[in-house]
Parts: sequence; structure tokens; C-alpha cells
Amino acid sequence: MRKIWPFTFNFLLFAGIASVSPFIVLYYQGLGFAGTQIGLLTGVTPLITFFSAPLWTGLADATRRHRLMMSLAILAGVITILVFPLLNAFVPVLLIAILLNTFIAPIPPFADSATMFMLADEKEMYGRIRLGGTIGYGMAAPIAGVLVQNHGLKLAFWGCAALFLLGFIVSQKLVHGQLKADDPGGGSVRTLLTNPRWPLFLTVAFAGGIALAALNNYFFPYMKELGANE
Repeated sequence: MRKIWPFTFNFLLFAGIASVSPFIVLYYQGLGFAGTQIGLLTGVTPLITFFSAPLWTGLADATRRHRLMMSLAILAGVITILVFPLLNAFVPVLLIAILLNTFIAPIPPFADSATMFMLADEKEMYGRIRLGGTIGYGMAAPIAGVLVQNHGLKLAFWGCAALFLLGFIVSQKLVHGQLKADDPGGGSVRTLLTNPRWPLFLTVAFAGGIALAALNNYFFPYMKELGANE
């Protein structure tokens, strides 16, 4: 069961992401937002993640309440996702997008940390556990496309919320490790950046992230311009 629960959680998490992420820019276009507004809405995601994920995970480390923090983040994300399609003006949508990414950002790190702890001396199995997310995304995306095409873009948000809620139930089976009280390193940013190998790694990741952001955010509107349906 140490492998089944994190595998299932990854499956549900990325199935939920697949239900909405391919259609989010199309949804913004449907609301009549300009290109600059859409760029701001899509660009806010990595910026919020940069600040929110360390804040949540640091708070969990400090309080030793990892499951509670993860549960609160998931449930708050579910509520925010349900509210999202009820708004149609730019400023409210921007604010709810900021809230949504604030809540969603720490969930994958919490899940990854729990997975590594549960694998114990089998940490080389992490890649296979994470494959659950790939399978979930690959299976959910075409189903979401059919549902969105037949019933509208709002259904993408509702489907995502339902899958995240199932993920919340599964997350209660995850076991989180605790920092030792005498651990001086603790995983701080300073410890990370003083390692000479990390700046190069982060630079490569940054460059790759720019490329992926451009592709992920604008590939689907481009497909729509070519006449592709959902």
C-alpha cells in the first residue's frame, strides 16, 4: 500500500489538472480578455508558485502538521476552482487565479515529500509512482475534451474540482516525514543555493520553464485558430 496511495494521488491530481489546464486560455478568450490580460493571468502562475510553495511547506515543517496543511490546501483549491467559472470580469478572475495558484502550488511538493518518505529504502521507485500522474493526465485530457465540447468550458472546472476532492480523500493515506529537531540544515534556500551545482541546474530549469510556458499556454489557442475542436 506504500506505493498504491501515492500513485493513486498523483493519478487524481494530474487528471484534475488535465481537466482544466488545456482549456484555461480558451476560457479566458471566451470571456473576451485581451492578449495582455491573458498573458498576465497565465504568467501569474509560476510567480505565485515561487512564493507560495515554500511558504506552505515551511509552515508545515515549522508546525509539523504536513497532512493538515496539505488537506487545507486541497480543500481551499477545490472551493476556489468551483468559484472560478462564476466570474467573468478581469479583476475578479485575476484575484481568484492568484488564490487558486496559492492553494495549488504546495500540493505536488507535499505529495512528493510524502512519497519519498513512504518509499523508505526504495526511493528509486519514485519515477514509477510519479508515472501515475502521467497516466492520469493522458486518460483525463481526451475525456475532458469531449465533455467540454458537448457541455461547455465550465464543466472543465467542475470536473477538476471533483477529481481534486477524490484526491483529498486519498491524501489522508499519505504518510509525511518529520524534520528532526536537531537537523541544522532543514532544507533552507540558503543551503540549496550554496551548493555550486544548483545555480546551473536552476538556470537550465528556468530556460526550460520559459519554453514550456509558451507552448502550454498558447498551443491550444493556436490549434483553435487552425479549426481544431476541444
